[in-house]
Amino acid sequence: MSNYNQSIDFLLSLETQGIKMGLKRTQRLLNSCNNPEKDLRSVQIIGTNGKGSTASSLSSILERSQLRVGLYTSPHLVKFNERIQINRECISDDYINYFIKRYRDDIINLSCTFFEVMTVMALTYFKDNTIDIALLETGLGGQFDSVTACKPSLQLFTSISKDHMHILGNSLDEIATEKAKAIQLNIPCISAKQNNIVKPILDYFAKKNNTQIIYSEYFNYPHSPLMGKHQEENINLAISAAKHLIDVKECNIIDGIKNIHWPGRNQILRQEPTIIFDVSHNESSLFEFINTMKSLDIKGKKVLLLSLQNTKDISQVASSLTTYFDYIVCTKLNDRMYDIKQLMLIFNNKTKTQESNDPYNTLKTLVNNLDDNDLLAIVGSHYWGPYIQRFFKNSFAS
Repeated sequence: MSNYNQSIDFLLSLETQGIKMGLKRTQRLLNSCNNPEKDLRSVQIIGTNGKGSTASSLSSILERSQLRVGLYTSPHLVKFNERIQINRECISDDYINYFIKRYRDDIINLSCTFFEVMTVMALTYFKDNTIDIALLETGLGGQFDSVTACKPSLQLFTSISKDHMHILGNSLDEIATEKAKAIQLNIPCISAKQNNIVKPILDYFAKKNNTQIIYSEYFNYPHSPLMGKHQEENINLAISAAKHLIDVKECNIIDGIKNIHWPGRNQILRQEPTIIFDVSHNESSLFEFINTMKSLDIKGKKVLLLSLQNTKDISQVASSLTTYFDYIVCTKLNDRMYDIKQLMLIFNNKTKTQESNDPYNTLKTLVNNLDDNDLLAIVGSHYWGPYIQRFFKNSFAS
């Protein structure tokens, strides 16, 4: 087994510890690494949907402005290295091996979680490679997320909606409160448009921390590679952030938008027939996904290939999916996903749902049976990444 595989196996072993609340382990591991966060100018990105799209859009604009930009996002589609990038180049296998070898004992002694280690590794890598700015995507929550252990120059809030209710709370105000508690004293905040439940909560915690939420403007910009009305909101947030961070030129904004690279978001894998991959996995993102599909004006049959994590509640969007698609093929990618029968029950429509115990061969069969004016949408999880890379022989790394 290679050193890289051993390092990845060690990282994966940390996932058995699950999610642990609190910042102490992250702070202590950062201390073991000589506190790289103190030498970095960073932006923390918080929210439910659109964090990665916003981070990637902002990175592209700043790169066009001749900055060296560190990008930390999660999860990955195929390889761990995708999570940590500098100007679109993924962290090397050698650096991952170096970091794990050097800090393995500290990680074990501190009982650090997978996400805590990944966060500290990203920050250490960025410091060692002398970046200008780090864009850090927060994980599930906000208040106790390991990224919150940093002192950012700016905090961004993408759209906040219901997701990870088993961790963050059952109501939108509980979820918004958990994320809003990430707001730090005197740190400027910019937010995408929020609904009437979320906005007062963000404003309250901003005032409590002697800052304020600035809600991003609407900008006219050229066509973006990211499809969907919701992506306009994410790109507007990125533009507002870029204008706050630097004296950005209009030509660099335009060029940056044109060159956004963020796979798995309404990503067109093929045309004629139209084959799309989207990682939508909660109600709000699935509603946006349906709206985007409707805008394509597909003339032929519409097929959905779906696998979904078993903690997700999509009961409110299920009828919209069955209305739009001619049939839905339910499958199971791994043990974290709904059992196929359980997933089919969510739709409560036996005439439109089918089951598949073999995701790869089903993908192959569906593609081979499409006509030029048909649509196949592969949806529900980042775990589709390896299947799609294998079948379509594409690369998700830029």
